[in-house]
This record gives sequence, structure tokens and C-alpha cells, in this order.
Amino acid sequence: MGYFRAAKKLGYEIEIVGVDIEPQLNYPFKFIQADAVSYLLENHKNFTHVHASPPCQNYTNATSKFRNAGKEYRDNLSEVREAIKKTGLPGIIENVPNAPIRPDIVLRGDMFGLKVLRRRHFETVNYTAKNIPELPQKQGSVKNGDYAQVFGKGQKKGSGKGNLPFKFPGTVNQQWSHAMGIDWMSNLELAEAIPPDYTKFIGCEFFL
Repeated sequence: MGYFRAAKKLGYEIEIVGVDIEPQLNYPFKFIQADAVSYLLENHKNFTHVHASPPCQNYTNATSKFRNAGKEYRDNLSEVREAIKKTGLPGIIENVPNAPIRPDIVLRGDMFGLKVLRRRHFETVNYTAKNIPELPQKQGSVKNGDYAQVFGKGQKKGSGKGNLPFKFPGTVNQQWSHAMGIDWMSNLELAEAIPPDYTKFIGCEFFL
């Protein structure tokens, strides 16, 4: 959605195609269920830009206790990077701060006035970003309810309450939607999403 908004701001008409091995019933653009790497290598000549968000479960703090207990997660980050390089298309790889990607661009929700921090790193592939913002001094905290913490299923075990005292009324889904600037996803989808403001910011340079 952020790239769609960036293109609209620049006066471009673009087609966005999402590819995932799992179904994405609420995806707002054309969607193809397939292995994303294989699809990219076979169809890259039909596209001009690539954005990839490989699975982050091997790197996020939210799953550390499960990894420590021996749970294994799919990790194709290196495969994704090499596939984009091979296509020659300008690309972006997004992931959590602990992931092994270059932090060419680092974005956080408060940079856009959002009520979620959700720091994310973006590695550029086959192009160099020129507009590199600096992270501002953070104001407020998750602990005090100034920001939502969007992860998991949005509930404490054994309770119907949200997972933090976020200072915004409504259900957990309403709180998360407000914080992220996304109103078309379920809780589980929101937990794995990034705010569209991030990719709108990147897209305004990415498409030039």
C-alpha cells in the first residue's frame, strides 16, 4: 500500500503484485500464491522493482524463547538476496533489526507520527538510496502506553485484554490498526506487517 501511495504522489500508475507461499486473503492488490523466489526468477522481466520481506522468525525477539526451546523456522533471506541480485532489478529487503541485512535505511513509526515504534531495517539491492533519514530521539514509551506493541495474537493468555496499556480506546484490532495505519488486516496479519508509511517514504525515491 505504501508503494501504491508513493506512485500516486509521484503521478505514476503502477501495478502491484504480491507473491506469498501462504494465502493472503486480505491483500489489497493482485495476489499470486507461489514460492516467491521461484516466481521472481521466472517472471522478473514483467516487473520493474522488487520488495521482499523474508520470514523474520529466526531473528525477531518475539520468537527467541521458542528458538531456545529448539523450534526451527524457515529462513530464506540469503536466497532472496541472491535472487534479486540475479534479476538486476532495483530491490528492497526488509526485516527486523537482528536480521543479517545491511541497515541502508532504518525507519521507526514515530518518524511518521505513528503510535507504534516497530523499527525495521531495509537493505537496498542493485541501487543506492540517497535519502537516508536519521532516527529521532524517541519520545514516550511502550511501557507508559504511548505506543502499541504489535506482535503475537494480541491477547494475554487467559484474558481478553490487549498485550499492553496502549492509550487508545477500542479492541486490540482497533488499537493495532490505529497504531499501524492499516485498516484492512486481521490481528495475525497486522503482527507481521509494516506500516505503509515506511514503504511510501522509500517508494518516493525508489521509483525515480
